[in-house]
Amino acid sequence: MRLRNRTLVRIDSEHLLLLKALLLWAVVGVAFLAAWHYGLLQRVWTGDSTGLSVAITLVFLGVATHGSRHVLRLSRALNHVADVRETVASEVVSGNRRSWSDDLPAGCVSDYIRSLRTKAKIGGSRALLDQSLLLDAFEADLRRGHELGWFVADLLLSLGLLGTVIGFVLMLGPMSHLDAADQSAIRAALAAMSGGMAVALYTTLAGLIGGMLLKVQGFLLDNAVQELVRRTTELTEIYILPAIERRRLDAAA
Repeated sequence: MRLRNRTLVRIDSEHLLLLKALLLWAVVGVAFLAAWHYGLLQRVWTGDSTGLSVAITLVFLGVATHGSRHVLRLSRALNHVADVRETVASEVVSGNRRSWSDDLPAGCVSDYIRSLRTKAKIGGSRALLDQSLLLDAFEADLRRGHELGWFVADLLLSLGLLGTVIGFVLMLGPMSHLDAADQSAIRAALAAMSGGMAVALYTTLAGLIGGMLLKVQGFLLDNAVQELVRRTTELTEIYILPAIERRRLDAAA
């Protein structure tokens, strides 16, 4: 019983999703500062003559900021559904039969409940109240904007592979006109090969790291949406729909 109570407290902690995201970006920030301190970032950016590593870094920072806004939005929504559940449950316990929309906190879950009530009101007393379509629309609205993160994560991986191909082209290009008797030409070719190898490795590294971090953020967002939909479904099935059906019966009587 104690373990169950601890689990409920941990799940219902305020801004738990935001805390997870902050922990992730704190680790990333420490790694970023360490790489900057030891000159690894400067080496990657200056060693990549194509500029793909800088472009990957800038795109990653922009999309990560965009995803952080969605993290904050979903974190507030998870807190909101907990507040709505507390309000509705207290009304049920007290036997209050006022409109469910009277005292609900403002937010996406309250808007969904009002839409459900409107559907029941328009449908009439004999219509079967099915919330599956509304839930699909609710989930689609919550996921709006998440596709950008997944798309850019795959795009960064593709840019890293593109840099690999370009690096190998730059590395093998000088070999086609190499004169084995010319020592200076051999030294120049080796220098060009090392530069091409640097492009291949650095762009691949930047693409892999940026893509993986964006996928971790996308995983957090998708899990948050699933949890929010689950809690909203549980709230409506336990409290809202029975109340609507009860009012239908009272109106019919």
